[in-house]
Amino acid sequence: MPQVLRPRTVLITGIVLSAVLVAASALGWMLLPAEIRVLFTVPQLLTLGLFVLVMIAIMIAVGLSTVRIEPDGLRIRNGVRSHWITWAEVRGIRFSPHDAWAFVQLDGDPDTRPLLAVQRSDGPRADRAVAALRAAWRDACPDPPVGERA
Repeated sequence: MPQVLRPRTVLITGIVLSAVLVAASALGWMLLPAEIRVLFTVPQLLTLGLFVLVMIAIMIAVGLSTVRIEPDGLRIRNGVRSHWITWAEVRGIRFSPHDAWAFVQLDGDPDTRPLLAVQRSDGPRADRAVAALRAAWRDACPDPPVGERA
C-alpha cells in the first residue's frame, strides 16, 4: 500500500490565511462609505473577487501537495503539477537543515525536484517523512553507486 506524505503546518497556515483574507476583504468592503461602494462596477468587483480566489487557490494548492511512495517510484504533486519519478531516476533525497522542503535529486546534475509535501516547518514529522523516503528508495534500489546515498 502506498504511503502518502502531506504537509501539515503549510496546510493549516493556508486555511487560516485564506479565512483571514476573506474576512479582511469583507470587512474592508463593509467599512467603505456607501458613496464609495456605489462607484465600483460589476467587472471591477468580479476582478477583485477573482484576485482573492486566486490567492486562496495558490495557498490551498501548496498546502495540498503530496508525495506518494509507491513500489515503483514517487508520485509527486506540488501545487497543481504532478510528476512521476521512478526509483531508477533517483540519485538522492536532500533535506539539509537550511532547506525549506525536501528535494529528490535526479539523474542530471543539478537536476532536482522539490517535494513541497515535506516541509521543514513540520519539524520531526518532516524528518520521519524523509527517513521513509530514503528507506523506500534503499529498498527499491539496494545496490546504488558508491557516494549516491544522500
